[in-house]
Amino acid sequence: MKHYAMIFYPSRTLTPEELKQRQGEILQWAQDVTAMGINLDPRSFGAPVARLSLSNGEVVSGNEGEAPVFGNIVFFDSASEEQAMHIAKTHPGLHYGARVEVREWTSPRPQAAPTP
Repeated sequence: MKHYAMIFYPSRTLTPEELKQRQGEILQWAQDVTAMGINLDPRSFGAPVARLSLSNGEVVSGNEGEAPVFGNIVFFDSASEEQAMHIAKTHPGLHYGARVEVREWTSPRPQAAPTP
């Protein structure tokens, strides 16, 4: 199994009716994916508190000219890239203007050495 993440970038503000309809569709999608034996681990993000960078040795904060902000990430394990792409392609967010990026991920933590 490989680790994947779907990263969602919204493109527009949804109406209250769209939000309600999307929620129901996402619930059904999650049930369908779970029935495939895939566990989903979603995370929702609020607006950025700050965007920091280093300029001339000084930490600066700025928002202008920044890349689009993502709002949600869904982590999951999949047996293949093809299966991961199928899961992403069937997500209802695509029908509501979201751009979905699929990435394989690994932990940045060093692996513990096996004990003898």
